[in-house]
Amino acid sequence: MSRAFDDLGPFEGPRAGDAGSWPAEPESISPSVRSTPMPIAAIAAALSADDAEERRQAAARLGRADVVEALPLLLRALGDPDWRVRKEATYACHRLIQAAPVSAPAQLAAEGERPASPGAGTEGDRPSAPQLLVAALLDALQKSEDVGLRNAAIEVLGYCGRDATPALVDALGALAGDERKLVVDALGRTRDPAALDPLYAALAEQDDNLRQSAIEAIAGMGLIARERVTDILYERLADRDRFVRLTSLNGLNGLEAPVPWRVLSSLIDDPILRPAALVAAALAESPEAPRALCAALATARGGAFAQLVRALARLAEGPLASHAVDALREAPPEVGARLVQAAGAAPGSGGAEPPSWRGLGADPVSGRAQALLLAAMARAPGAADAAVQAMIEPALVETAQRALGLLGAEALPSVLSYLERHIDPDPDLWEGVDDATAALLDGAVAIAEQGGRESALEGEQPAALATLAELLGAVRRSVRSPSTLVATSALYGLAKIGAAIDFPLVVSQTRAISLPVARAAESALAGLTERYPETARELARGLALAEDTQLAAAIVIEALGDAEPEEIAFLTSVASVGDVRARRAAVTAIAAAAGVSALDVLSLSLADEEREVRLAAARSLGRLYASLSDRASDERARARELLGLVRASGEPDLIAAAAQGGAPFRSDPPWSDAAERLSAPVAIDGGEGPASPSGMAGGPPSGKVL
Repeated sequence: MSRAFDDLGPFEGPRAGDAGSWPAEPESISPSVRSTPMPIAAIAAALSADDAEERRQAAARLGRADVVEALPLLLRALGDPDWRVRKEATYACHRLIQAAPVSAPAQLAAEGERPASPGAGTEGDRPSAPQLLVAALLDALQKSEDVGLRNAAIEVLGYCGRDATPALVDALGALAGDERKLVVDALGRTRDPAALDPLYAALAEQDDNLRQSAIEAIAGMGLIARERVTDILYERLADRDRFVRLTSLNGLNGLEAPVPWRVLSSLIDDPILRPAALVAAALAESPEAPRALCAALATARGGAFAQLVRALARLAEGPLASHAVDALREAPPEVGARLVQAAGAAPGSGGAEPPSWRGLGADPVSGRAQALLLAAMARAPGAADAAVQAMIEPALVETAQRALGLLGAEALPSVLSYLERHIDPDPDLWEGVDDATAALLDGAVAIAEQGGRESALEGEQPAALATLAELLGAVRRSVRSPSTLVATSALYGLAKIGAAIDFPLVVSQTRAISLPVARAAESALAGLTERYPETARELARGLALAEDTQLAAAIVIEALGDAEPEEIAFLTSVASVGDVRARRAAVTAIAAAAGVSALDVLSLSLADEEREVRLAAARSLGRLYASLSDRASDERARARELLGLVRASGEPDLIAAAAQGGAPFRSDPPWSDAAERLSAPVAIDGGEGPASPSGMAGGPPSGKVL
């Protein structure tokens, strides 16, 4: 069997010097040594030294010598007993090939022709370095029994590329025995599409070693002649030699060429061909493939089990996804049980056999993730528990969330059981599990929310109501968790599935010490208001009466989207005398609920001493301006005047906030002479509103900077 080819990437058959990177040369020999000229006699003497390092340094200098003089020494170095000297000699051959001009045969080949005498130059011309090397190395293959020399010769012949193909083809017909196999190896290494015909002809030989080398060489050229190689590999799936069939199947898998299921079904029964056939099954386009793979999962062990899982997972992500899901759900119970077991077989966990991800040469995390998803698709008993347990492992969190989503309401009892054990006021119990608990809360809420939409269409079921009530209890307890992650997830969950009775709990958290929790409570309060507007309206009246709940009242009014006169008066008052967060919320709320009547409040808030309030005012002003129609010319002109002040302030954050809200700022023309003098990067579009004293349409009456 020949060695694996170096991957040179897509290649259309130019000469070797253009065929991509040669393996990196070792740094132990400096470039100056390789480039420093040295008399050929001195190099020859050094190659006879007892010290292998001295011989290696001499071989390095052969790459800058005259090729005719260096040729005998190169052959000696390529056959040196020390592998490092042989490797250095191959680098020297590479440098000689790279420095050689394009030969006549190579030029003709590039134009689609072949010379009458392969390997020879035009009459009177000196042969090129590749031609001399090819002739000398082929001669060495015939005369030398040195294994090291032969292996090095094959490597160099392959790198000669299409310069070597004609001579190698002739040698294949002239040589006998093991030398022919070496020539086939070299032909595959040339990456020359012209080598495919003689390689294909070699498949008709009786010598199995030769045929096996030929199919390896053909499969390795799939990227440079995909259509031709694919046809040959398909044909050889019925070859008499199992190794030829295996190599053909691996080659097709590497090209991701689908194999008909009628062909694969017979190959899967062969223990030697089964791994490659299972990989091919993942590329198959037949609905029969998922059922066959699921049936094999019931008894497969070790590496075969892992390959089956990978193949099924790939089918489940493609156009046969529905067939894969059906096959998994129709499979015997032991299939689901083994998938659940495999999903939990963490390295070092002592998981039972079979299956195990140990020693398979694959990523155990990836295999476990695929097994977990397949178990969820199969709705296997224990899949929900496995998904919940996987949430604790950071590498599996995303997969576990997806598995829970696939299981839907079936997963809620397992999630609730976990939450019941881990929701505790003792902070020490949260260490290391708060990420998982927060993610489980998010997943459970998403499942419940989806279930709620489905129940609304089909009618509420008592069991579903009981589960929802239990989940709501866990979410409510989690709101007061010492973990910021868990508390914020719980608050966002209440916004989606909470009830009207949850308003007091959410309001209390708007004053939480943790700012992320307080912000999450604001969002939750707005979400509940949108879902229960009547209850929220009544609540806002009571919240407005107490100083410590003014923030919550403003949030509720903003979420309602409209306000009564007394509520507008309340917001106006809070926008000027409340604490920072209450002022910010009041500014946003009054702009949303009062419309143009909020311009006076926004004008004052643009000069607030707190940056948070100024940004809220600028953003609200931009939104208000964008909502005004052309018919509201007076209000629009007033809003433009305030936006001019924002523009003239020169505060990038303030300008960006207004633009985010919808202010039509752009780079020119400037609104006023004062604004033009400032270095702010953007300006608001002119063309509307009264002319300013500076003559710019729509500009502010002065260049006053806030």
